[in-house]
Amino acid sequence: MEYFYLMNQDYGITANSRHYTCMVDLLGRAGRLDEAQKLIRNMPFEPDAATWGALLGASRIHGNTKLAEMAAELIFEMEPENAGMYVLLSNLYAASGRWADVSKMRLKMRDTGVKKVPGCSWLEVQNKIHTFSVGDSCHPDRDKIYAYLEELDLKMKREGYVSSIKLILHDVDEEEKEHMLKYHSEKLAVAYGILSIPAGRPIRVMKNLRVCEDCHNAIKYISKIVGRLIILRDSNRFHHFREGSCSCGDYW
Repeated sequence: MEYFYLMNQDYGITANSRHYTCMVDLLGRAGRLDEAQKLIRNMPFEPDAATWGALLGASRIHGNTKLAEMAAELIFEMEPENAGMYVLLSNLYAASGRWADVSKMRLKMRDTGVKKVPGCSWLEVQNKIHTFSVGDSCHPDRDKIYAYLEELDLKMKREGYVSSIKLILHDVDEEEKEHMLKYHSEKLAVAYGILSIPAGRPIRVMKNLRVCEDCHNAIKYISKIVGRLIILRDSNRFHHFREGSCSCGDYW
């Protein structure tokens, strides 16, 4: 905070909305949500959707549903077709077991005409782009990829990995929930990368949406098990997975 205020006091730099959004993000990372909210309220101009989005993201990480709801409603007023924010809030409700609110969010998306963009992940292998969607069965090496994912899943569980099934609908049995999570597009892409890219070289995967909590956790385990650097670029930021940890510090 000291350097933020010194920008103007000592260097004559007037903070713009991006500076404030950055500070909200930093305060959110530290769990100082009340300070982040106060900073937004004291901005010399109207906060934009990006600023409220930073607060919403921090609220998700720290499980502050009430603050997340407030931030989301303001974002919906500015960007009523922002599907990512609907999904983010819906996932927060799911993690809290508030399934009625999850249903309400889906109805709100339907009534507003908002459609969730299908998730997909891709990577380049030998100058060719390979694209995957959830449960993809179109890739010519699908049998090899799925068999390797099963092998990785067993190894991850031995290391302590537990699927984040709390985000899956409550009326689905536990085994089916695990199955639904196992074949997300980023996991398929990472598995194919490990099988196809020579050892010692990083695996670079792109995803059009924010990486889900379970896949983020799983890829941390995978990076440790296979001893590879895995770089994932989702819609929010770059994630560098190495030796069981991620460069984002589990904040994204």
